[in-house]
Amino acid sequence: MDSLASILPGVLRKRGMHGHAVAALVTLKATEWLRAALPALADQFKIERVSDGVLTIAAVHSVASQECLPLLPALKEFLNRECDGAKISGVRMVRAR
Repeated sequence: MDSLASILPGVLRKRGMHGHAVAALVTLKATEWLRAALPALADQFKIERVSDGVLTIAAVHSVASQECLPLLPALKEFLNRECDGAKISGVRMVRAR
């Protein structure tokens, strides 16, 4: 008997929703990681999008951005390890609008 973990990706691909599900997982995991890594600044970040393997994070203040920039390679490694099928090639930090 197949497990749900082995069936679900195929069903999502068939319906064209696999990319959306992976992006949602990456968003959730990145938000959790940022809250754990920078608890005092966690409310200063917003995950904007995951597109073509690039995670874009918006920072409200430049100070929060400067604090987070050195941690981005560790975040990328974490996401590639935790999110099967994500293949995150980069993490960008932008200023929130």
